Amino acid sequence: MSPNCRTENKHGLTIALDAARGPLDAQAAAEEDFSAFFAARYHETLGLVALSCGSPSLAEDVTQEAFARALDRWARVGQMARPDRWVLKVASNLVVDHLRKTRREATLDGGLEARADDHVERIWIDHNLDRLTPMQRTVMLLRHRDGLRVDEVAVAIGRSVETVRTHLRLGRRRMRELCGDER
Repeated sequence: MSPNCRTENKHGLTIALDAARGPLDAQAAAEEDFSAFFAARYHETLGLVALSCGSPSLAEDVTQEAFARALDRWARVGQMARPDRWVLKVASNLVVDHLRKTRREATLDGGLEARADDHVERIWIDHNLDRLTPMQRTVMLLRHRDGLRVDEVAVAIGRSVETVRTHLRLGRRRMRELCGDER
């Protein structure tokens, strides 16, 4: 039996090499690379998506779909400098698409009170994130929660810097209105 050794890939994730056979075949190496990426980034991505959409179940669905799409395209996505940002962009787009679709399907009565059984939903409602558009929530959270610069937010969600600045400005204005801050 030949000894195994481990090496780091370009994402800083460890992959196995069989010393006697050389690198594992390309398919197995790619699967192992993706598995390590998934294990390292899934929960962080899920948390950000849950905060941006306010629904843990929707966040789980779109995060899983985004990672499934990454796996399907792993030969290309795995070569990116930040594949986690590609997955976050896909998940954010899926949330926006879902919310647009559900908005067309049913209009909510503004007098209904929101139910928040889960702590993520409670945070979302307590901080008036439910009053922002999905894009405003996403850019506000990436900028203020994760501390990304505006240009980094733009790259993460696949939008222009000007678009990000616009959504930040509109989101901040809306938050000031909701909090009664008259600046």
